[in-house]
Amino acid sequence: MNWLSRFLPGGGPAVSPALQGELDAVAALPAPELTRAHYETRYVIVNAEAGADGSSGKQLTAIGAVAINQGLLRPADAFYAQLGNNPAEALVALLKFIARAPVVVFNAPFNQGIVERALEQHLGSVPELDWIDLMVLMPSLYPERTAGLARMDVWLAAFGIDRLDQRSALLEAYAVAQLHQVALAGAGLQGLATPRDLLETQSSRKWLRGS
Repeated sequence: MNWLSRFLPGGGPAVSPALQGELDAVAALPAPELTRAHYETRYVIVNAEAGADGSSGKQLTAIGAVAINQGLLRPADAFYAQLGNNPAEALVALLKFIARAPVVVFNAPFNQGIVERALEQHLGSVPELDWIDLMVLMPSLYPERTAGLARMDVWLAAFGIDRLDQRSALLEAYAVAQLHQVALAGAGLQGLATPRDLLETQSSRKWLRGS
C-alpha cells in the first residue's frame, strides 16, 4: 500500500474536499532520499502535548515541530497547533510541515504513538513516515554516557541543553532538535552518514533489546 492510498476515501472519518486536496498534495511529494548525507537532509523534530481523554487514557491536544535543514536549526522553520475544535485541520497542517521528511522524536512510544492515534482518529489512516527515536538511538551514539535508555532530561543535561518549558510542545521540540544536532555529530564520528544509517542502527538496537 502506497502513501497516497492510505488517504483514499473509505470508512474513516469524513474529511472535507479542501483538506483532502491538501492531503493529496502532500502524498504526491517525492519520498525522502534516505541515502543522502545528514547535511543535505531536512529532518523534522516533533513533540506532542497530551491531555486526559475521559477514559483514563491520553489524547493529543497540541503539537510542536521544528526543522533541522542541512544541519542548521532555524527558529522560523517551526510549527505549532492546538487540535481544539479543528483537529483534522491541525493534523493536515502538521503533515504539510513534515512534507514526508524523516521525523525525529524522543520517546516514540509516546510521541509517535499519540500522533498516529490522532491521525487514525481524525483523518482515518496513518501515513508512512520514517520515525527516528533519540531515546533508542543516543546510547548507540554516545555509549560512554549511558549504556541503556535514559530520560530526556538526563541527555539534555549531559550536553548542556536547556529545557525551557516542559509544558510547551514547541519549546520541547526545540530542545530535542538541539539533541538531534548532537546525535548527528556523534553519528558522523561513527561513519553513520545518512538517515538510513540512523534508521538501521535504531532497528538493530531495538532487535538487541528484543523489542
